[in-house]
Amino acid sequence: MAQPTRYKPYLSPLLKKLKRGPAVTLPKDAGLIIAYTCIGKESEIVELGTGSGFLTVQLANIAKKVTTYERREEFAKTAESNFKKLEMENIELKLRDAHDGIDEKNVDLVMIDLPDAEKAAKPAYDSLKEGGFIAAHCLHLEQARLLAVECQKYFSDVFMIEGLVREYEIKERGTRPRNIGLMHTAYLVFARK
Repeated sequence: MAQPTRYKPYLSPLLKKLKRGPAVTLPKDAGLIIAYTCIGKESEIVELGTGSGFLTVQLANIAKKVTTYERREEFAKTAESNFKKLEMENIELKLRDAHDGIDEKNVDLVMIDLPDAEKAAKPAYDSLKEGGFIAAHCLHLEQARLLAVECQKYFSDVFMIEGLVREYEIKERGTRPRNIGLMHTAYLVFARK
């Protein structure tokens, strides 16, 4: 009996060039973050938790500037290598714990990808311009709930979603959902200042 093929999500040629490290934010979640926060070519973004830089690259590909904080040196090295490989010049990487403070002010988006995301709610609020957003990539429901509850103290329009993607097989005899796929990846928490 043949073993089922392991599902691999579609990655653009840009993302295929990147070395992966810790858990990454895939395009299905990045697209929701971009759509719900309305970032674009004039946006300035602060990212808390760079990881391998997968989301950083997706954001920097459309934004004016991304400043990203990473506390783990091994992750920062992987991300730096990825940024250089793509020759992205609108990314500034800071090897520093985001909980020690955010230098940037008046930004459009603070993207949070930290295990204790709720601790970043108030510093993120202080960094944002009026009408700016936070978005957070949370792996666990409890983590997302803690952040959303903390955000309700400072922000308006606090909400949480998840995006599910179902890929389809297209054959001569018929079309149907694939037997394997990428369903849940993360809970996304949003809040607007």
